[in-house]
Amino acid sequence: MSAKVNKRRKKPKASKARQTKSVKMSLQGAMRILAIALIFGAGLFSLTLGFEKLSRLPVFEVREIHWVGLQHLKVKKMKKQFHTVFGQNLFQVDIKAIHQRLSSNQWIKSATVKKEYPNKLLVIVVERKPASVEYEHGKQSGTLVDFSSAPYLIDQEGVTLQQGGRIPPNLPQMLNVNLESYASALSIGALLKERRGVYIDLSDSENLRIFFTDSQSGQQIGLLHLGKNHFQEKWQKYLRIEPDLEKHGFSTWEIDLRFSNKAIAKKGVIQRDPGMYYF
Repeated sequence: MSAKVNKRRKKPKASKARQTKSVKMSLQGAMRILAIALIFGAGLFSLTLGFEKLSRLPVFEVREIHWVGLQHLKVKKMKKQFHTVFGQNLFQVDIKAIHQRLSSNQWIKSATVKKEYPNKLLVIVVERKPASVEYEHGKQSGTLVDFSSAPYLIDQEGVTLQQGGRIPPNLPQMLNVNLESYASALSIGALLKERRGVYIDLSDSENLRIFFTDSQSGQQIGLLHLGKNHFQEKWQKYLRIEPDLEKHGFSTWEIDLRFSNKAIAKKGVIQRDPGMYYF
């Protein structure tokens, strides 16, 4: 009987030993994790310091800006505008600031700026393209048109690109440009590419008009009313009428195509609206 009691008393000692061993193992595991964390932290700190020192090396100073997509804008001029970037540490160059500055240029529609290590910036530019020429002011001397200001170049979206300078050939010439009628005016301008001395007037959104002048003298010779729609059909109608103008002695003329079933032609009559500062 006493032997059985002795056996039962030995069991708690074994259980306590297992618990002690388990605690030791847990402590050892925690110590290992702590040691790994310390080693990793020290390594990361060293790596950060090393990277910072590495990034300050002269090899990472910006030596080149590579431009892609420039047409109207010239590389030499753009490099001059961004000359302060050269010599900067490439890691510290503010890409966002460069992008904002590029976007402020009216010729640039979009731009992408990338860092190319160790010492180069890549700038990819999409330029706006001139779509029309706008004459803002002018004066009349008899029937002679004398524009008093240099024309403006405007792109497909109606953004003014520049005033004066070189004017690309074959662009439609416009008066009183407004965004409401601009798309329609461009569609007509595409029909007038080979014409000289022709001006599209956008002053009345209900009646888009075309002024015809003699390309040599600047004298006004015709006025065409197209209304506000169906411009291609009406232009084709005008082309059918045009040969008869000279045949019937129309040296100056006014034609109204705003009616669906007829065209009204007036011989020797040029409309002059109050407040219009041309013709």
